[in-house]
Amino acid sequence: MNVKSRFCSLLLILVGLCCSFAADGKDKNSVPNYEISGAGTGSQGSYLVSVTVISKKNNPNDDVFKRAAVHGVLFRGFSNTEHRQMQKPLAGNASNEAQHADFYQEFFSETGNAGNYASIVGSSRKVVKSGKDYRVTVTVSVSKEELRSYLESLGILRGLNTIF
Repeated sequence: MNVKSRFCSLLLILVGLCCSFAADGKDKNSVPNYEISGAGTGSQGSYLVSVTVISKKNNPNDDVFKRAAVHGVLFRGFSNTEHRQMQKPLAGNASNEAQHADFYQEFFSETGNAGNYASIVGSSRKVVKSGKDYRVTVTVSVSKEELRSYLESLGILRGLNTIF
């Protein structure tokens, strides 16, 4: 083998390894495939959202919905024309998620504490079979004030008073 073919072979092996590590990381991602929308007016200091998780299971664990709701409130925002709701993402934009990727990976993991800032509204679960998957919808209350305070105390989010 000449130098050029050895280099190409080595490059292909490295690309393959990188791709396999990237795939492993995605499999361990604790934020599911989800959709989020407003679900009405929550109590003072909280958001009431409807979270639909697309899953192979027809009865995902409540923690899955809590993590998805907190993730949606932080990075996607939500709206609902029926309730005239439109809420921008609490974290501002996706650059915050990329900038603090290590923190958020732990925060949204199965043992992380993202679920501590959300609670399931009783008897709100709806399950619809969609092809091979299930679309499971639950109403979740997210404690936006507590979540914001926690993230500000860690320096993950900038406080409102730092803008001026």
